[in-house]
Order: sequence, then structure tokens, then C-alpha cells
Amino acid sequence: MGIALLRMIPKRPFLLTCAYSFAFAISSPIGVGIGIAIDATSEGKTADWTYAISMAIACGVFIYVAINHLILKGFRPQNKCYFDTQFFKFFAVFSGVGTIAIVMIWD
Repeated sequence: MGIALLRMIPKRPFLLTCAYSFAFAISSPIGVGIGIAIDATSEGKTADWTYAISMAIACGVFIYVAINHLILKGFRPQNKCYFDTQFFKFFAVFSGVGTIAIVMIWD
């Protein structure tokens, strides 16, 4: 994350980049802690709805990042590649979503 921040604005002060990287790194454990606290304090239908809404938000973030940052902009291969087409990118996303949907049956 720090390297990505430095590449976006190379003249940004190093200490500020470290602060942004620290904020990014600490946000995941804080989010996990909030999730554990909510899960431990809710019961019944409230717990089910809380779980469903939080999973929907998390999945939405992953889908947003996948579509807007990875697929649309795409990874640029160093050499020309047969698989670097819109069809294969769509197929990769579709097969990933399908695989997760099948795995979630047993969750």
C-alpha cells in the first residue's frame, strides 16, 4: 500500500505516506474487532440480518474493486498475451463468482 501511495503522488512526504499506510494496516484489525463485538452481542434474527448485511457490504467492496480497478484498467502484460481479452476477463470473474456461490452452499 505504501508503494502504491508513493507512486500516486511521488512528491508526498515519506512520513505522511507512513501514516497513511499505518491507518490502512490498522483498519482491518479494528474492523474485525467491531465484527466480533457485534456478533457476540446479537442473537436470533438480529444476528442473521447483521451477518447478511455485513457480508453483502464486504462482497460489494470486493466486486467494486475487481471491476473498477482490476478488470477495467486491467493488468498490462509485458508481452502480448492471447488471454488478455475482455472475454477471458469476464470469464475469470464469472467463474470466480460461480465458485464462491457453490462453496457458500456448504457454509
